[in-house]
Amino acid sequence: MTDSHEDFGDHSDDDLDRILREGLRTGPPDPAAMQRLREVAAREWQLSVERRQRRRPSHYRLWASAAAVACLAVAAGWFFRPGALAQQFGVVLRADAGETVIVERGLHNRPLQAGVALKAGDGLASHGPVLIALAAGGSLRVAPDTELKFISAMEVALQRGRIYVDFPPGAHPAAFGVRTRAGMVEHVGTEFEVSSNEQIVRIRVREGRVRLRGGSGETLLEAGTQLIANRDGTVSRTTVALSGGDWLWVTALAPDYEIEGQPLLNFLEWASRELGRPLKFSDPHSREVAERTILHGSIKGRDPMDALGSILSTTSLTYELRGDTIWIQSGNGT
Repeated sequence: MTDSHEDFGDHSDDDLDRILREGLRTGPPDPAAMQRLREVAAREWQLSVERRQRRRPSHYRLWASAAAVACLAVAAGWFFRPGALAQQFGVVLRADAGETVIVERGLHNRPLQAGVALKAGDGLASHGPVLIALAAGGSLRVAPDTELKFISAMEVALQRGRIYVDFPPGAHPAAFGVRTRAGMVEHVGTEFEVSSNEQIVRIRVREGRVRLRGGSGETLLEAGTQLIANRDGTVSRTTVALSGGDWLWVTALAPDYEIEGQPLLNFLEWASRELGRPLKFSDPHSREVAERTILHGSIKGRDPMDALGSILSTTSLTYELRGDTIWIQSGNGT
């Protein structure tokens, strides 16, 4: 191979450098040229903005979809966290098969039957009577045509219908409340009924006291009191009988009482409380018999009044209803 050299004549390196600098030097553009440059730059910037705006909806849709998925994931993580799933409201003790459905955490319905566990987030649409053993102790009795939502182990929302809350002696839950349109109904160691429809919310206290917390403040209700909160905001309060026809649906749903090995006196006190009737003994001997008599067998499925007559028929005692009171007396009537 050979090297080729271009002939620049007799010019020195300094001369060549000067010739190149002068040939390549350009002067500043004139004002007209500068204006044209500005116009081209402005057009390019505008086109760039328009292209970004045309692409933006797809970016927004992508961002919105991602945000929705993220929110769903967060919600699902809360909804199905172990603590939420484990929170139990109660267990069904009695229900008419095929007449009531449970709405499980708002996802699907299925028929309700005895033994089913009810959890926070579940709903209940009752077409027949239902008896529930509360996780907090005591029981919840649900009348036909009632809709409920279980908020937590200690709170239920009554959407429509009628329920009866019972915490017997010895049951001391920290707090239990029924959410209604009129406010929160809180137990204060008691038995009470709450009913709701489109026009009114009614509270009847059978034993102990309840507290109503609503928009107008706090109201304390004693046993034998009925409060009606109307849709227009007005409230009325009257007395109410503790026994009789208004309570028959409650008595029919009484939890079974296990009599095996129990003193007769304990059964009589249970029946008295379930029937809403005070218990009296006609003489000291009658009470002594009730204390020392030990029961055997079962009254499962028996109405308290029916069970009362059946049990006493096996003893030397009888009973008599005098007004609203159950009088227990010796068989000879003394």
